[in-house]
Amino acid sequence: MDSQNIIQPKRSTVLHIRSKDATQLTSGYNTHFDVNLTNAIIIDENEEMHISIMSAEIPYSFYNVSTELENNKLVYDDTQTLTFTSQDYDIDELVEFFEANTAFKAIFTTTYNTQTNKISFKNTTSASHKINLSLSNLNKEIGFSELDTDRTITAGSTLTSDFVCNLATVHSIFIKSTLSTANVLSTRAGNSTTLQKISVDTNSNGIVYMNQADFRQVTVSQVPVIDHITFSVTDQNNRLLQLNNVNYEISILFEIYPKYNSVNNQSRNIISNRRTINIPTQPNTITRPLIVDEIDALDNTHPIENKSEAQHKSQRIVLDNLLDIVADQ
Repeated sequence: MDSQNIIQPKRSTVLHIRSKDATQLTSGYNTHFDVNLTNAIIIDENEEMHISIMSAEIPYSFYNVSTELENNKLVYDDTQTLTFTSQDYDIDELVEFFEANTAFKAIFTTTYNTQTNKISFKNTTSASHKINLSLSNLNKEIGFSELDTDRTITAGSTLTSDFVCNLATVHSIFIKSTLSTANVLSTRAGNSTTLQKISVDTNSNGIVYMNQADFRQVTVSQVPVIDHITFSVTDQNNRLLQLNNVNYEISILFEIYPKYNSVNNQSRNIISNRRTINIPTQPNTITRPLIVDEIDALDNTHPIENKSEAQHKSQRIVLDNLLDIVADQ
């Protein structure tokens, strides 16, 4: 019977983290912190650590437009900056903020088209004015490229966003650590410190859970001792999330496995897939019937001393059966 070895962890440790118990490292945030383990996790030379996030409950208390996300400024006429208050905005509230700013309103009228999901700026003055998209960081939110150039709007003309407005600014949450990893990559930095990516599937003021739709990442580490870990919780652009002093919980599973060894692994596979061979010890255990012709009567005329022709043929059939069985393995 064919079988496949399933390697079980030699031992495991579960770490439950409450952000309120951790040592915070970045002032004003609670998403960058240290955890010191009273009982260190020891990994022997012939072992490796597999790390995975078991669960996470992170409140959606961050804003979609904020200083922390670096997406709250629009520069115009080279030197004028319109800075949005850090808070949650829907598209109507975003337009209202443009319209409520006296200096900006004196030059531009801002409108929103619900069917195209685009914003327009109309120059209501008698002179040309400029929107400095190259100096702004609110570009994607109002439908322009992050790398866009400055746009000059002549008197009476209108500038409409090239793309749709995007106020879903945090797509996913990344839990990162200082644990050395060997199997995680990212397009941003090559080797990645990410332990888990969590989908944001709730609205503001809800709780972002690590749910069944999230792929459970297993991070492999071969550090000899784990007694101190630094964690950070970021958005997809590697910016620390500002949770506004709201706490959260994360649970992490550490499993210690034998380090992969190609020679040992091959041996295990061979053993696990090896079939048992029943070697017959008596001629009557052979399943193939022994047929002896009538002319092969027992007599002493066979050329091999002390064996008759029938005895010789019977023993030859037994040997042929054994060779067939061995050849089939």
